[in-house]
Amino acid sequence: MFNFAFLDQLLAPMLAQQAVRFTEWSIPESPLEWGLLIAILLLVITWAISLYRRDARELAMGWRILLPTLRLLAIAGLLVVYFNPRTRTQSWAERPSRVAVLVDVSSSMQNPARDAAEDEPVDSVIPSRREEVVKLLQDQPWLNDLRERHEVAIYTFDKTLSTRLATLPRLETAEGDESAEVEELPDWDELLQPTGDETRLAEATADLMREMTGRTLAGIVVVSDGGSNAGPDMQAANDLARQLNVRLLALGTGGTKPPINVEVAKLVAPTDVQLGDPFDLEAYVRGEGLAGRTLTVELLRRQAGESASPTVIAEQDVQLLEDRTPVQLSFPLTPTEKGEFEYTVRVRGNGLGREVKTDDNERVVSINAFERPVKVLVFAGGPSWDYRFLTGVLKRHPGFEVDAVLQTAGVSVSQDVDNVLPAFPGEKADLYQYDVVICFDPDWQKVLEDSRQLFETWVSQEGGGAVFVAGDIHTPLLAAARDELPNILYLHPVFLDTILPGIDMVSASTQVREIDLTPDGLSTPLLQVTEDPTSSERFWEEFEGFYRFYPTTGAKTGASVYALAGGAGDLTETEAPILLASQFYGQGRTFYIGSPEFYRLRAEDPEYFERFWTRLSREAARNRLRRSNPRGTLLVDQDVIRLGDSIKVRARLLDADFEAYEADQVDIEVERPDGRLVSPSPQLRADSSEAGRYLGEVRANLPGRYQVRMRIPGTEDVIRESVVAEVPDLENRDLRQDVRGLQRLTAETGGGYWELAEAEQTLARLPDSSEQFLLGEQIQTLWDRSWVLCVIVGLFGCEWLIRKLLKLA
Repeated sequence: MFNFAFLDQLLAPMLAQQAVRFTEWSIPESPLEWGLLIAILLLVITWAISLYRRDARELAMGWRILLPTLRLLAIAGLLVVYFNPRTRTQSWAERPSRVAVLVDVSSSMQNPARDAAEDEPVDSVIPSRREEVVKLLQDQPWLNDLRERHEVAIYTFDKTLSTRLATLPRLETAEGDESAEVEELPDWDELLQPTGDETRLAEATADLMREMTGRTLAGIVVVSDGGSNAGPDMQAANDLARQLNVRLLALGTGGTKPPINVEVAKLVAPTDVQLGDPFDLEAYVRGEGLAGRTLTVELLRRQAGESASPTVIAEQDVQLLEDRTPVQLSFPLTPTEKGEFEYTVRVRGNGLGREVKTDDNERVVSINAFERPVKVLVFAGGPSWDYRFLTGVLKRHPGFEVDAVLQTAGVSVSQDVDNVLPAFPGEKADLYQYDVVICFDPDWQKVLEDSRQLFETWVSQEGGGAVFVAGDIHTPLLAAARDELPNILYLHPVFLDTILPGIDMVSASTQVREIDLTPDGLSTPLLQVTEDPTSSERFWEEFEGFYRFYPTTGAKTGASVYALAGGAGDLTETEAPILLASQFYGQGRTFYIGSPEFYRLRAEDPEYFERFWTRLSREAARNRLRRSNPRGTLLVDQDVIRLGDSIKVRARLLDADFEAYEADQVDIEVERPDGRLVSPSPQLRADSSEAGRYLGEVRANLPGRYQVRMRIPGTEDVIRESVVAEVPDLENRDLRQDVRGLQRLTAETGGGYWELAEAEQTLARLPDSSEQFLLGEQIQTLWDRSWVLCVIVGLFGCEWLIRKLLKLA
């Protein structure tokens, strides 16, 4: 015997999202069981009939019929109980078919969505790949057609897969729902901003397959230009798709012809220069499809904040090399006017034709020309080699004024500086005249606490710059004096390690260690000992290195690390000591140098030593030099950021009485590279830790120069800063759509590849994968009733009573 019911697969299409009731019986399954049952029934019936033919032979015909009928009816009732009749009530629901749409938001999606037609005007505008994707989701019926049969989940990716950004239910399931009438779709224009500096298409697709896999997944639609420039290759994702039985479909966007493009790849220039000091502005130009072509490169200039067009001040002809090989140009300049100026390097093509993109044909850099010399205070615990050489360099340089405090010197000592101070300044008037303080391993415990506090306030509130050079004598004592000298340790951008007393760092450091430049160190002008970044990088690779590095336990949050000690040290280290790092501290900036051996650069070339220290001193003093308005300071953390990163803005404001200006927030203006203002206007929020200080950030979603402007409250004065957002080079190595890569990704998965304009063809390849499933069921037996038992017992009882009355055996 077995429990027989209707087949679920036959019922499921009719029972989606409803309750169904039906009757079922327990009946024999095999012919043998049926045979045994029938044989037993025949024997029982034959026995009952033969019994009454013998016992009721002398009775009237009515009794001879009634008695066996009663017994047979009772046996029939028992047979019904044996068959166990029952009702089964099942509740069914439906899992909707699912489709995931994975959209590329890497920086390459800003490139044109198609190739230009041969007869298309050169000045016509081709929409970007991102704009075409937004149009597909926003203006065309493709998404609604997709939602008629599937639930749609939206994801984005660049170097990582995003979390699920939106889940759009099936349109048919929303019918009759009042909320469906006011459904708000995501702001696709905001959601699909291309900011990623890397594309890991195969890795993101694999991660999404693992997250979405299941029987109801109809497929994954990948919308991309196919430019995967990092992570595993397409074949790995394709293998996983076939293993998990996931259908992959690709909608490709972007031109496929070899690109024609020229770009200003990089500008190298100082941010601050002394009026009258000559400097070089280095430009790097490269092209694609233009090898051997001669182009004209122009240098333009205008004062920051002016709306007038910049003026051409120089130009050079350059012959492009093979594809993507940069050509270096040098523009020698000497500032003759004080103020901040914008220098634009622009490529003017001679019959270039249509380029793939034109927004990279120029690049802007801001340079501040100041008239007054940088005032430097050198504070040293002893006459180290770096101290001796530095004071001489700064003394001879016309752009610097240098005073010194040498703690080991007597009252009448003579130094190669403008003024020798007897002690570290303890009054505002004395300290606030300086732009930067360079500290060579001083004994801070000999400095009065009020002077240390004044020093910290000068950095944080007045934009002062500080450079801390670690040494062998007093730096270990400073690291150990965390309770006595907290203000000085706060100013350090690194955490100093507390080394054991008695360790002689000089004798312990017997092995030379090379210098490892970080990515920030390779890009910063501070460590460019020559005007050519390539030769400068080669110098640091070949430079023998230093012997002594003070151990550190890491950089502080927000600090930038430019160089580390390479190799293995003799002292116990938890990690490689930091050689050069910096941090913004309030309105000022502080630097840390982890070795007292930069004088070794003089053995290679005295100019290397001078270039490093003059650039470092000016960079540290930069915020003080830029205080063009006594009532306000506007700062940005970096002059150049990667596209998609946030521009971090800091401000300090004073009221008419030069007290801290207090408000919940202040407004700023941010002009984008396309000339439009960021809307709504960004605001800086008040910093609860310090009155008059305000913080905020603005995301850079377009490549190019951003200008940040803020009006001093109660005045018409405007202060400004500028930042350049750069597109990472990785995203520009190949501007074409990788059709072959997208085809490899989707091959043999049941999907395929189409151009974005053929998106409707993807719908036919996405079957409805919805499924019905049983939520629950209830079973109720039909024979288990009191009246059924009464009928069966009554039939047997009536038969017995009649037999007794008729005096049958």
